[in-house]
Amino acid sequence: MHQLRIFALLTLLSFSILANANAKPDPSSSVSNYTNPDLVFRLLLAEIASQRGELNLASELFLDLAKQTDSALLAERATRLTTYTRNGTIALEASKIWNELNKDSIDAQQALSEILIANNKLNEAKPILQKLLLKEKTRASGFLYLNSLLSRVPDKKAVLTLVTELAQPYPKLAEAHFAVAHAAWLIKDQKTYEKELASINQIKPDWEMPILFKGQILTQENPERALAFYSEFLNKYPKSNEVRLEYAKLLTNGRKFNEAKNEFIKLVNTANSSAEITIAVGLLSVELEDYDLAEKYFLQSLKRNPKDKDQIFIYLAKIADKKNQNEAAITWLNKINNGPHFIESKLITAEIIAKKESVDKALIFLNGLKANSPEENLSLIQSKTSFLTRANRHQDAFQLMQNEASNFPHSPEFKFDYALLADKLNKYDLMEKLLREAIKIKPDYAVAYNALGYSYADRNINLEDAKKYIEVALSIAPNNHYILDSMGWLYYRLGKLDSALSFIQKAYDIQPDPEIAAHLGEILWAQGKKKEADDIWQLSLQSFPDNEILKETLKRLH
Repeated sequence: MHQLRIFALLTLLSFSILANANAKPDPSSSVSNYTNPDLVFRLLLAEIASQRGELNLASELFLDLAKQTDSALLAERATRLTTYTRNGTIALEASKIWNELNKDSIDAQQALSEILIANNKLNEAKPILQKLLLKEKTRASGFLYLNSLLSRVPDKKAVLTLVTELAQPYPKLAEAHFAVAHAAWLIKDQKTYEKELASINQIKPDWEMPILFKGQILTQENPERALAFYSEFLNKYPKSNEVRLEYAKLLTNGRKFNEAKNEFIKLVNTANSSAEITIAVGLLSVELEDYDLAEKYFLQSLKRNPKDKDQIFIYLAKIADKKNQNEAAITWLNKINNGPHFIESKLITAEIIAKKESVDKALIFLNGLKANSPEENLSLIQSKTSFLTRANRHQDAFQLMQNEASNFPHSPEFKFDYALLADKLNKYDLMEKLLREAIKIKPDYAVAYNALGYSYADRNINLEDAKKYIEVALSIAPNNHYILDSMGWLYYRLGKLDSALSFIQKAYDIQPDPEIAAHLGEILWAQGKKKEADDIWQLSLQSFPDNEILKETLKRLH
């Protein structure tokens, strides 16, 4: 195949170049120094070098041939090869020759302008860009292309100057104003980009691109202002789907799930709605616990050719499980026979078996599965130990991890899970050893630092060391609710109740976990706020009636 390709290319090039060479009447031309066989031989060398990946050599050979034969075809070939070699010198020379030999080629002009800009030769690029922008049919797209073309130029002020000069002859072209606005934004010239955006609004008020651009700027400053801006635009132009999509995403980020869902539904009802948007409505409906609506949209997404059908099968299985439709859930999961979601589907199946039948049957099911990678094997082990610990079979879970330890000598995740089980069985030396090994393998492993610090704080020992470990954890993951809770608990042990309350209240606001609720209530109790403490505990008990730490805390303090 390679030989046929080389032969076909050589035939094409040879006819083109020889025709060009034979048309020259000047006997002193450099072409006359080359016989036709010599030309073919040099072409062959260049193409073989290209096929073998020796692109720098190939581009040099094609450039030399282009100069000898005045072949725009060979100059183009040399130029395109330099895209991969990053040889700026050859790229510049080849693209200039290509332009000289084919003055009307837009591709040649674009290539030369790109290379000049890449070499920070903006003044040389300017007349070529002006020539490109003369063509009315491609002028608008040309200005939009400028944004990406100039994005890597380090001198952003020079970029703004260039774009402003290029845009000056086209005051009624919205795309020209947008190119200037974008360049002004890069140097934080707020006055200029706001003026340009205002001009666009006068010329082309329904154009979505500048609206999205301004919306992103507002989002960085104040998301609420961005939401108001998008809402106002959509009231005027309700068919602006790209803006509506961004509006819906911003609502989701702000946890305004109901409003976001309504916007996504409007998008779903459009003729060109994608499977991904339909899935988004399903996920928001799950977040709002509207499982019937979620199921409707996930089923609808399956008809729109989604990229990842297996993920949707998992969503549908989880909904069926929420609705206590165990058989339906397993039916969805059984549709996943291989691929990246296979083990995940089996772990969910095991959860259903444990709930419907027993933990032992779930474990038998998991034991019958074969992992295809260390990551899948770790997931299976984590699932098994989770079943055992939830059934208060801590010794069995520990024994399982102990038996598997030799298979995971370099896994910080395995060592972390193993350490937590050792902690539950008061094997503190082993726990500390495993956590230190995990940290050595993964120095930014925040939860491992936290577990070590919390263990000290909970046992009320080595409190200064505990503080150091938790501070490291917080520096890595400052908004992790478990780490915030650990710092609060440490301050409680140190007798600093106000600091303790500040950290644990923040943790509870992020995630009302039952163990955090137990700690929060105990600090409030110590401050004499016993009714507030009881309210926190009772609220948590409604959702987690079997939590051992909650029950132990109430029994100890009442």
